[in-house]
Amino acid sequence: MPALNALYRQAMRLTNNPEDAQDLVQDTFEKGFKAFDSFQEGTNFEAWMTTIERNTYFNQYAKAKRRPQRANDADGEYDDWDIYEASEHTSDGLKSAEDEYLDAFAPEEIMQALSKLSPERRQVFIDAAIDGKSYQQVADEQGVKIGTVMSRLNRARTQLKRELASYAREHGYGTQLPAGSPKASKAKSGSVSAGSTSSGSPKAKSGEKPLSIARHGDNGDDASMRGRGIDEAPHSKRRKEIR
Repeated sequence: MPALNALYRQAMRLTNNPEDAQDLVQDTFEKGFKAFDSFQEGTNFEAWMTTIERNTYFNQYAKAKRRPQRANDADGEYDDWDIYEASEHTSDGLKSAEDEYLDAFAPEEIMQALSKLSPERRQVFIDAAIDGKSYQQVADEQGVKIGTVMSRLNRARTQLKRELASYAREHGYGTQLPAGSPKASKAKSGSVSAGSTSSGSPKAKSGEKPLSIARHGDNGDDASMRGRGIDEAPHSKRRKEIR
């Protein structure tokens, strides 16, 4: 049954727990059966049921006095032009960018980070960033404005990357880059390129004397010239004659 599969997928996204997801699906079917008279024949039954399931889940939070934090949609972060452009947006590019970032982490690491998002932000992130749905489609399915979708998605991405970066630091990656990325691996190993020494000076070839590095105030110019096989500078000879 397609509707059942869709309900269970959404329940897993919301609860992040198989047992809770099954309970939520069961509660949804019970409510759907009781409210079936309100279903308009010819409309999308699956969308109708997923809406019931979503509302059921959020109502459970209200009863438990654990309502998730909502994004502030009245903070002026997005203007009318942003929202107009978003209505035509398909998040394929966003999906590929998120996929590239998330591929550096194991599935259980991603699930752990997702579980720390509020249910509303997690749902928007999965729909838009992972499933690749357009902002307009996500807004229609969830019954919210496009500006709300944009705000929740932006906050979800910021929080998710912060959680994953924290995980990377805790496990010794040493940077805020995803584990497995070339830069993170280089930072972790502390390797130095073959063309330089650990101090950053050019590495001398076999059989050559290393060049001295001139420093102000220690006759560095003379030392540097001697390192190149050049006689002492004239002003050095004058200093010896004076002595």
